[in-house]
Amino acid sequence: MARMAAPAAAPGPCPECGVENASDHNYCKHCGTPLREVDVERELGTGFAERTRDRCLQLLKADPGNPGAHYNLGLAYYHLGQIGNAIRAFEKAVAFDDAYPGAHFQLAVCHYRRGAMAECASTARRALELNPRSVPARYRLAMALFHLGKLHDAAEAFEQTLAGDPEYVIACYQLGVIRERFDDEDGAIACFERVVRANPNDASAHYHLGVNYKRKGLEALAMSALAEALKLDPSDTAAAEELQDLQR
Repeated sequence: MARMAAPAAAPGPCPECGVENASDHNYCKHCGTPLREVDVERELGTGFAERTRDRCLQLLKADPGNPGAHYNLGLAYYHLGQIGNAIRAFEKAVAFDDAYPGAHFQLAVCHYRRGAMAECASTARRALELNPRSVPARYRLAMALFHLGKLHDAAEAFEQTLAGDPEYVIACYQLGVIRERFDDEDGAIACFERVVRANPNDASAHYHLGVNYKRKGLEALAMSALAEALKLDPSDTAAAEELQDLQR
């Protein structure tokens, strides 16, 4: 997430909760949302996450049931690498407002980070119930299903992700992996060709293209794809072995 909030008018409403704030406010007086555009990656090094955490904790002393403040506290903890604290904050946000799609989605992200795939799938589904058009939530659900071994369901979720945003190429890569496992060489090739068109430097996609071309008996294409994978990643021993096998 590159941006946490859009700039507020002066004076203007908070983009998260809608409460009016004075023009000189940097944070919403009600929920703690930053009111000015913030480049998180740049600001993290200057204590932005710590300031957001401290501001939200101060707000919650006065208003413990404020879901927006719990949500922003969760974001601050997440950026500080405190995943357990982030989960607790997001859980409080949804406890006070179960119809808070962003908080359910961030819970899914946190559960994914700690490897709790069943919880990730459950919270991603809830986020999608509230916002069916959320491509990131759909993708997160798909990844959780993939790791749970529910490959048919995961494939469907990746397809829905791409239907929502054709530029979400990482979903196309994961769909290709599933199709490869199902021995659907044509489907896998279509996915990985799409990935390398979008990102020609993706060594892994070139490798998978080579493997599926090889399975189809398209040796020249397989050799070219595997050679490109090795060019991009000389340490790829699997690509080297596949290429050597074709050259025998």
